[in-house]
Amino acid sequence: MDIQKLQALAVIQEAGSFSRAAETLGYSQAGLTYMMNSLENEIGLRLLDRSYSGVRLSETGKTLMPKIHRLLQVYDALNGEINACKCAQQATLRLAALDTVSTRWVPRAVAQLKEEYPHITVSVISGSPMQVDNWLRDGSVELGVTDKRFTGTDMDWIRLCDDPFLAVLPPDSDVPDPVPVTWFTGRAVIIPDYGTNTDTTRVFTRAGVEPVYTDDRMNNRSVLAAVAAGLGSTVFSGLRKVSTPAA
Repeated sequence: MDIQKLQALAVIQEAGSFSRAAETLGYSQAGLTYMMNSLENEIGLRLLDRSYSGVRLSETGKTLMPKIHRLLQVYDALNGEINACKCAQQATLRLAALDTVSTRWVPRAVAQLKEEYPHITVSVISGSPMQVDNWLRDGSVELGVTDKRFTGTDMDWIRLCDDPFLAVLPPDSDVPDPVPVTWFTGRAVIIPDYGTNTDTTRVFTRAGVEPVYTDDRMNNRSVLAAVAAGLGSTVFSGLRKVSTPAA
């Protein structure tokens, strides 16, 4: 049984005439009449009473129509689910994350996601907290992993972790543990990822401490190597810290 014929029958019931139903469906009146004749011949029952004043359901049609409507509802729902599955298989998740998170968490998380949902494409971009906030707001990405302090409270949040600050000091530094932030007053401090990292300076500014910032422009590993060589100290977030390169 052709579902299109049942859909056309439902439109005819509502319209009350072949001409109005044909106009709604975009068929010719002759074509729609042929379709209904074909449906009645197929099932061996008369579904419509035709007259010069219009068309209406026969007694048999009235009996069957509630079930036909339910069948059409199920058909529409099934089509909706099929389309949703197709969209899910072709979906692309655009994710923005802090540089530190991109190197620690994101690769493993994306690998696990692709294992569970192999048809989803994951696109990852990394940047500063301000960049991630901008990408979320202009719709460039659907999901961001970032520092809540740099993003408005108008967004939906799921807390992942607290990221502690770690003091990284030259060898043989005689300092208590934990290191008091005042220890850095007047001492050389190297800022990791100078120009994009605001964490280090924010720690000292809030504490009213004035270290001597070096002019070095180094990535994380280079900063740790410089600290190991006694060229200064630094403060890393826990996620930002990486192992010191071998000498």
